[in-house]
Amino acid sequence: MNIFILEDNLIQQQRLERIIKTLVLKHQIRYRSLFSTARPDHLLSQIENVSNHQLYFLDLEIKNEEQKGLAVAKEIRKKDPYGTIVFVTTHSELAPRTFAYHVSALDFIEKDLREEEFIQKVEECLLIADSRRTIPVSPDNFSFENKYTSFQIPFSDILYFETMEIAHKIRLITKSKVLDFYAELNEIVGYDERLFRCHRAFVVNLANVRSVDKKNKLILFDHDESCSVSRRLQKETIEKIETLRQKAFPN
Repeated sequence: MNIFILEDNLIQQQRLERIIKTLVLKHQIRYRSLFSTARPDHLLSQIENVSNHQLYFLDLEIKNEEQKGLAVAKEIRKKDPYGTIVFVTTHSELAPRTFAYHVSALDFIEKDLREEEFIQKVEECLLIADSRRTIPVSPDNFSFENKYTSFQIPFSDILYFETMEIAHKIRLITKSKVLDFYAELNEIVGYDERLFRCHRAFVVNLANVRSVDKKNKLILFDHDESCSVSRRLQKETIEKIETLRQKAFPN
């Protein structure tokens, strides 16, 4: 889980950072990074390749624009549909308007609450976001977790996994984004029958294979993507693709 803060008041930004760091230590909440900024574009650029169950604390008013935080939340939803969004603001009168933006905010925390109450609200949001981290957002997701990383991706988006030049680092190619993480290909293969190691450096999602180019030893996908298939495993790859299609479309 990554934690993001959008707040253009430096004092309030540091306050929220301090509270979050204290609470994650208290509850032993695992998180990868805590990113704070006053600029919406900086925050949005940081979530280009994130996966599911991130936590966002957003100020509603940025540079005197009362609804800027709502606009940012809408952009976050496009990039991270499963993230947890919390609004932190002095404009409690804007709370009803958040529903019109369809951003599914978890909570609306007022900055001028008593310190104890403010901390309690932040604590509740952290605990809920942490609990969501381990709950599959869809029954048809690839949910992966090891000591280095944790993420979930819809199977329908996955094209293939490949090894990288950096030892123990894997690159996941999907229809919409690229995700790099530390793991071994052997950890991935056993997760689902749709995943098959067609080459020492590649694991493919058989359900998204468009065709197999035997001559050039390539597996072809939509979106002009392709990966290698070893000559030795071509026949087995084709057989597994056919078996999978027969299960999906039985006669």
